[in-house]
Order: sequence, then C-alpha cells, then structure tokens
Amino acid sequence: MQVYSEKEEIEEDSLNSGSKIKRLIKFYLLPGWRNPEFSEREYQIGKLKSKRRLFRRFITPLTLLGFLLVLIVAFIAVYGPWLTELTLANVTPPLYPPDDAFLQPSPEHPLGTTIYGWDILGRLIWGARTTLQAAVLPVAISISGGVILGTISAYFGGWVDSIMMRICDVLLSLPMLIIVIVIAPLIGNDLYQVLIIYGILFIPYNIRFMRSLVLQVKQNDYVRAAISSGADKFRVMFKHIFPNTISPIIISFFGAMGTTVLGLAGLAFIGLGDPTIANWGADIMFARGHFDTPGAALWPGFFIGLTSIGFILIGDGLRDALDPRLHI
Repeated sequence: MQVYSEKEEIEEDSLNSGSKIKRLIKFYLLPGWRNPEFSEREYQIGKLKSKRRLFRRFITPLTLLGFLLVLIVAFIAVYGPWLTELTLANVTPPLYPPDDAFLQPSPEHPLGTTIYGWDILGRLIWGARTTLQAAVLPVAISISGGVILGTISAYFGGWVDSIMMRICDVLLSLPMLIIVIVIAPLIGNDLYQVLIIYGILFIPYNIRFMRSLVLQVKQNDYVRAAISSGADKFRVMFKHIFPNTISPIIISFFGAMGTTVLGLAGLAFIGLGDPTIANWGADIMFARGHFDTPGAALWPGFFIGLTSIGFILIGDGLRDALDPRLHI
C-alpha cells in the first residue's frame, strides 16, 4: 500500500509539473493569456482590498462621531425605563405636580423641572424614543413611496412619466410644512397620524430624486441587455436598476432623518405635538420666556441638535464612502 501511494504522489507531481510547463509556454507565447488560477487569486485579493478600502472610508472621525451620537440617543430610547424611575405617565399630562414648576437642579430633579413640574431628565429620556420614531417612520414612508413611483415613472416614460411629473410639480409648488400645520389639528395631533401625513406629503421630493437616478442607470449596457433578452419589466426595474441606485438612497435616508428631527421638533414647538408623549420640541415651547431657568429649554435643544447632527454626519460619511465620483 505504501509503494502504491508513493507511485500516486510521483504521478501527481509529474502531472503538476507538466501543467506548470504548459502554463509557462502559454504565458510566454500567447499574448493576453492569463492563468485562471492566478486570475482567481488576483480577483479575491482585489475584492478583499476593495472591502478594506470601503471600511477605511467609513472610519473617519466625523462619521464615527455621528454613529456615536446616534447610538447614545438610541441607547437612551431603548433602555429608558432602566435609566429613570419615572414612567411616561409621570412626565405627561394629566399627572403633574403644579407646585413644582421650574425648580432648579436638585438631587431629586438633576436637571430641574418644566412649567408643569415635570422632571426635565425624565422628559429627555422618554423623548428620545419619540424622536427616533419621528425620524424613522416619515422618512421610511417618503423614500419607499418615492423609490417605487420614481422607478416606475423613469422606466416606463411617455404618458406615465408626464402625468406623474405634472402631479409632482403641483405638489412641490405647495408649502408642505404649512399643509402639515393645517392638517395636524384636523386629525387630532396624534403622533403616528402626523408622522404618516408628513411622510406621504414628502414623497414627491423622493420621486424626483429616484427618477433622476433611474434615468442614469437605465442607459447602462446590462439594463439594455436584460430588456433585449425579454426580461419582465418589473424584474428589470427592481432587480437590475434598483440595486444600482441603493447607495444614494441610503445616503438620502440618513440625511433626511436629521432634517425630519428638526421639522417635527418645530411642529411640536408651535403646539402641534401629541401631548400624551414626551417631546423635546414641546419642552422648548414650555420654557419660552423663562430665562431664570435656562436648562428647561437648553437641554431639549441640545439633544435635538445632537440627534440631528448625528444623522447628518452619518449621511455625509456614507456619501464619502459610497459615492464613486468622489474617488475617481
């Protein structure tokens, strides 16, 4: 058995040496010939280097700062019940101690109280959950609607594109924030209803954005090849075109979240927030004109800015990492 195995090894070595000689002859005599094994290794090395370069583009100070800020707010939102003994009922109407309005910071109230005697720290902790919901839900609705309708409009073109663009022109000519301010009291200022209306009204902006992306990708050879081969239209749209527009959509998603945080805080500031939840914009409204207790407005404003800046920094970092035009 040992002799037989040694024979097999010798034969295998001779075959390998013979194949190596053939590859060398082809390499020197055939212009443009490449070793398949070497090409595969080269591809894997290039793929690994590409992943490392992409990862290094994410590891920038401002992007890491953005992730850190958002993680802090997300941690407060998720683990809020562990961070304070106060429940949501203790920092929202109708339960509040009217004699404790605008108290200065103390061991019982580390950051003081609001005009209704609610603990500022408790409102900040519970308001983080409201802020993240307000950031994600309307942006998800507006971008999802914009992606679907914008892709259909740009791909089909013709009368479909003309009708959809004219509708977008009409909607974009309207002051969306004013419309939200008008509609919000009619539906009762419920948080989720306001967020849904906010997201629906901003779909036209994303339709325009997605349409421009699809019109660029639609001209590529692989899309034309898929169309020529008889692929289904929706398969072409959402398998060949959409995946190649995902990077700008992700960038837009995080940037829009930062803007939405500011917009919905502004709605709460003018009294259009849901009174049954903790809202940082409403806390600033409660503190108007009370300069003897600046913390009542300073801390909510600080956290609104913190969250908004965090999302914007993440969006900028993703743009720097994923936009190929910045690395030509």
